Amino acid sequence: MKKLGILAIGLTLFLGCRKSQFDTVERGSGTANFSRYIAVGNSLTQGMEDGGLYEDGQNNSYPSMIAAQMQIVDPNIGDFLQPDVSGNGSGYLHLEDSDSGFVIVQPTDPNGYSEDPSWATWGTPFKYNNLGISGITLDQCVALNATELTVNQAILGGISFGALFSQPGNPYARFLDFGSSPFTGGEAVQYIDHIRQSDATFFTCWLGNNDILGYATSGGVATEIDLSLFGFGVMSFNALADPTVFRMKYDSVLTAFNDIGAQGVCATIPDVTVIPFFNQFTVQSIKAEHGYANVWIEDGSGTVRIATDADLITLNAADAIDAGDGGSESQYLTNDVVLDASEVSEIQSVTTLVNSAIKASAAQFGFGVVDMHDFLNTIKPGITLDGIDVSSSYIEGQAFSLDGIHLTPRGYAIAANKFIQAINDHYGSDIPTVAVGNYRGIVFP
Repeated sequence: MKKLGILAIGLTLFLGCRKSQFDTVERGSGTANFSRYIAVGNSLTQGMEDGGLYEDGQNNSYPSMIAAQMQIVDPNIGDFLQPDVSGNGSGYLHLEDSDSGFVIVQPTDPNGYSEDPSWATWGTPFKYNNLGISGITLDQCVALNATELTVNQAILGGISFGALFSQPGNPYARFLDFGSSPFTGGEAVQYIDHIRQSDATFFTCWLGNNDILGYATSGGVATEIDLSLFGFGVMSFNALADPTVFRMKYDSVLTAFNDIGAQGVCATIPDVTVIPFFNQFTVQSIKAEHGYANVWIEDGSGTVRIATDADLITLNAADAIDAGDGGSESQYLTNDVVLDASEVSEIQSVTTLVNSAIKASAAQFGFGVVDMHDFLNTIKPGITLDGIDVSSSYIEGQAFSLDGIHLTPRGYAIAANKFIQAINDHYGSDIPTVAVGNYRGIVFP
């Protein structure tokens, strides 16, 4: 009885001190104005996943996650508008189970997730909040002369030279109006013009990835289309960024935001060699799986030689490897599916210079910086976030989608949190971070 009495007294004291409700968490915007948040960038900003732009992937874009968290701070913020795609959108990769294990199914395969019927006409121009465009480079956002203006308009919006030639434009850019062909008396509209007309009070900028990534994923092979016969100039694709020109154009983008009184944060460019696209196949794994004594590649100089561990074999080499390429000097892996050691060094040097330009430009205007380069390097070996293990390993790592380049919804949640932390640090706001565990990784059959 004595013990029960002591227990009863203890329970009474505990219950008497227990709070019936928790204190309300006070959240604020700090010195930032989130009333109209605009996101600029490329495919990562647009929400591309599994090699395509489709409904589920786009709904989990990192800008849409940031906007939702901003609304917790300020419920009066308007809706975050994206140029929504329907269903399968442009079509995308998926996994299927087979007798030999999981296989990746292409959108064009008989049982693939092919493009949605609505994709052909997707893209009604409107004043959206998410201005991310898959494939866009910073170089295409700002023209430094009249020739660049027409070239950029052709790449993004399409241009017609009559019956002889037609450039269809970037299909992922169809939700913005890039004007009409100067060759038919029209006027080109630049990407930066949409920034100037955005009425943004706050922005995130993750432009510049494709100015390095395009060159890297093509194996260091740039392509040029000479349209001089049309009095037009040269259209360049997958060229590696010129750091000096990059800084000029990045300054122009931030000037556009600064001139309309917007605040914001800018993200650095990741080390492309961190992503699964360059790490799924290694020289050692190919030798072990196929029993090769050596792996033979063609490097950027056109020399066929034995690959070293410093050479990176891209995910685009999958079919060639399956066909036996790389096993001999006469059946080598071609340059376009290999990033040789020299090209890797070149890309990393340019990335360092470009990231220095981003940081300097942001500092000049008083904007915050998200160092995605350093952060993604910490993810590569594997880390635990919100109790969830992630890494940059292909498929198993759960941060990158099946194309080995773009993120999963879980990866986009992690990116959103990095932006949110930078915003809070720079502007003294208190935006809550995203619960990473609420978002999926790779979808398994």
